[in-house]
Amino acid sequence: MMQQPPRLRSLLLSSMLPRLVLLVAVLSIILFALSFHFIVKQTDQLQQQSVDGLEQDINYIVSDTTRQLADLAANDIIINSLVDFEQRDNYLPMFFRSLNLTQAKSVEFALFDFAGNRVIDKNWNAVIPESLSSAWRQQTLGSSNAYSSVSKYGVLISVPVLLRGVAEGALVMYVDSLQSLLAPYPRLTNQLVTDSSGHVLFSSEPSLIAPNSSFSDFDDSGYAIKKADWQNLTLYSVKPTITAYREAAWTGIVLLAMIVGFVFIILHMVSMTGTLAERTLSTLYNDIKNRLNSDDKTSLRLDSDVEAQELADIREAFDKLIWDLTEVSLSNEQFSNVLESMGDMLVVVDQDKQILLSNKRFDDFCHDQYGEKNGILKFIMQKLASSQSNELTHFSVSTGQERFVHWTKTSLADANGNIRGDIYVGSDETEQRSLESHVKVLTHAMDEATVSIIISDIKRVGQPIIYVNSAFEELTGYSREEIIGHNCRSMQGDETSKQTVDQIREAIAVREPIETTLLNYKKDGSAFYNRLNLTPVKINGEVTHYIGFQQDVTQQRQTEQYLQDAREKAEESARLKSSFLASMSHEIRTPIHGISGVLQLMASSELTEEQKHYLSLAKFSIQGLLHIVNDILDFSKIEAGQLQIEENPFDILESLENLQSQYAIMCQEKGLALHFHFDLQGFHVVQGDDVRFRQILSNLLGNAVKFTDSGCIEVTTSIQQNADNSLKLLCSVKDTGIGIAQDKQSTIFDVFTQEDLSTTRKFGGTGLGLSISKQLCELMGGDIKLESVKGHGSTFSFTIMLEQADEALLKPVHHSSGVKREKGKKRKVLIVEDNDINQVIVKQHLNNHTTLSAKSGLEALEALNKMKVTFDVVLMDCQMPEMDGFEATKRIRNGEAGERYLNVPIIALTANAMKGDKERCVNAGMDDYLSKPFDAIDLIDKVEHWASIERNSEESAAH
Repeated sequence: MMQQPPRLRSLLLSSMLPRLVLLVAVLSIILFALSFHFIVKQTDQLQQQSVDGLEQDINYIVSDTTRQLADLAANDIIINSLVDFEQRDNYLPMFFRSLNLTQAKSVEFALFDFAGNRVIDKNWNAVIPESLSSAWRQQTLGSSNAYSSVSKYGVLISVPVLLRGVAEGALVMYVDSLQSLLAPYPRLTNQLVTDSSGHVLFSSEPSLIAPNSSFSDFDDSGYAIKKADWQNLTLYSVKPTITAYREAAWTGIVLLAMIVGFVFIILHMVSMTGTLAERTLSTLYNDIKNRLNSDDKTSLRLDSDVEAQELADIREAFDKLIWDLTEVSLSNEQFSNVLESMGDMLVVVDQDKQILLSNKRFDDFCHDQYGEKNGILKFIMQKLASSQSNELTHFSVSTGQERFVHWTKTSLADANGNIRGDIYVGSDETEQRSLESHVKVLTHAMDEATVSIIISDIKRVGQPIIYVNSAFEELTGYSREEIIGHNCRSMQGDETSKQTVDQIREAIAVREPIETTLLNYKKDGSAFYNRLNLTPVKINGEVTHYIGFQQDVTQQRQTEQYLQDAREKAEESARLKSSFLASMSHEIRTPIHGISGVLQLMASSELTEEQKHYLSLAKFSIQGLLHIVNDILDFSKIEAGQLQIEENPFDILESLENLQSQYAIMCQEKGLALHFHFDLQGFHVVQGDDVRFRQILSNLLGNAVKFTDSGCIEVTTSIQQNADNSLKLLCSVKDTGIGIAQDKQSTIFDVFTQEDLSTTRKFGGTGLGLSISKQLCELMGGDIKLESVKGHGSTFSFTIMLEQADEALLKPVHHSSGVKREKGKKRKVLIVEDNDINQVIVKQHLNNHTTLSAKSGLEALEALNKMKVTFDVVLMDCQMPEMDGFEATKRIRNGEAGERYLNVPIIALTANAMKGDKERCVNAGMDDYLSKPFDAIDLIDKVEHWASIERNSEESAAH
């Protein structure tokens, strides 16, 4: 009787159980080893952290206490007590009673003088060995350094009480033991501190190791010890090894419980797996058996929804086998339909070269050829006798043209691999050959074109390039292999116009053509301007590609740019020249006129011969200055780099104070606060160019006052001494004015440059001040820089190099005084002038007449309208704020001042001396013109002349 084979579940259990036991044993050993290693490592790390923490605590206590003592030693009370012997007993005891620097209960403080005598103490009962006492006295009192000591005698910290950098005394703190200092801090393990002899200074667990005992008496068996050296001390961490073993034991119990549970779970899973496999295979067997013996082909399923993947694959393979057998039984008619649906020609022959089967396309092909089907087939078989495929040429009867057919031969084999014949398949490639020929012609034409051509596929991701011609390779340096498959963005760079690129992208997005020029980069990195013409290509009504024609127009673009830049530079040069000359004419002549006018007023007063001589010298100097100004206004004679720097001793503090006094009045008038800060390091008298220094600072201060309407102006000046004993002056002028835009700051120090023309019209100036200041700074071995935010003010900082000088070399400064002039006949004259000095000068020149002044064209119109008295003459300045003289004159002539002033004589008083200024005055309606500086006689003569003409005309009108 045949023995019954074992069940699947039994086989699985007997096969897997030995392996499972071995796996569990190995895993248990590894886990126990890793756990023990981890616990030992953690214990070692904990002890190391404990030692590190103890070291940090000692460091912190010593350093922090030393710092606090140093802060106390720097206290004015401590310092004064060493010099104020009479009064210190009144405040020093109370101060010492309040001292509390550590958490230790017994802390002793004492203050010693420079001789080492105790001045005052708090709880001082310390008995210190002579060696320790000498050590702190020598280090602190002798070398003026802090001292700290941690030993069996206690903790001692001393810091010097410094007076002018020298120790005048010492502040000393003493704690009788390290134990009291470290006791309040929490501990990770048992911690010890011993000295070099093994004497225990500190013990976190006195019951284990008592303080002041010897560490060598401690039995360290059964303990894990970690130590580290700190200065002359040794730090210990002590932990019982039984603790680590206890932790390992508990970990082992937990791991053992987990492994036992894991074994039971696996055994249960194997048993369940075997049961499920048995049931599934039995059900699958019954299913196959029933389907083979029954006409019902419906698949039988398990009662449970759970089925192993392998069993499901077996079921699926069996179902597919039945389906394949069903498909094989398809009729010949169905097979024939499949052959007829083929796009190629097909014919099957046996070993005797007789046709077994052919489709309709092959039959139609034979009807379009000369000869019979067998003859055509024989021709094909002969051509393919030595090869498996070949392209043959046939003649079409219907079209009269050649047909190109690619034939392929395949052997026909039965199920046993025996060759039963051949299968011939023909693919008509006539249209493809024609299309290829046409494409070759077009491709050759495009390759030979002198214009760069590029084609991209916009339907693919990234819109890659699919074709470039030879001209593109020559233009860009990229070969076909390098560029095809990539996007044109590889030829763009940082200087490529983002706006142009966006326009190209928008045109492609809406499938529109575009022609533009953009900056591209060749393979070698050189840039060129690319005239690009993009045209969409449509296939079946849809845009699928873009063809681009490229042309290098770099030379043309450079020529255009050069002409444009040249034209702009010429226009800008002419504009700057005109603006500069006009501004310089007004800005320079105005103060010169003030000087000249004062000198003329002095000349009309009673003077001694010596004073007259001095006055003539001054007038001569004014004439020379006017000559220099005229040369400056001649633009062709301006040359850079002709400034000379002098080296004379001067009192820089006096110069700064004079400038402060000078500009304090101007700031007060505008409601501004002016602050000067000095840090001259005792160098009041220096060697350098005082005039140029004051010129630089005056330019910056003048600009600050000019461009600041509210807030304050701060001037900070300091001097640094270099290693070679030369001096470096650093000065900054900070204001809260209008500020300078970021894009204008790079050119603000250029010649004839201001932020914009509106700044010149509103605030005046020539644009030379900052440029001259920069040149002066560089000539004096320094530099100047700007920090500014538009609307938030500016800070100009400059440096110059100076030398030390002897105060005895300073030259005395002499001042002169003025004298009054006589008065003359009365005329009624309206003076329209925004400069206060010029107003005073004109009034003094016309002190024989009745004068009234206005500071702008608006004030002049208001005075002419509101004053009952009728003025005989109007003296009109041309450049004024709010409304200039030209506009005011036009309004007077238009009747805005009343009919009585339609023909009033108006004499222009202006600092503009350029060609065309007089004509401009006449065109505005002015009757005469006086250029500043003018002589008093000329002014009086013109006033008398035009006043007489006005009076004569009035008398004639009355008669």
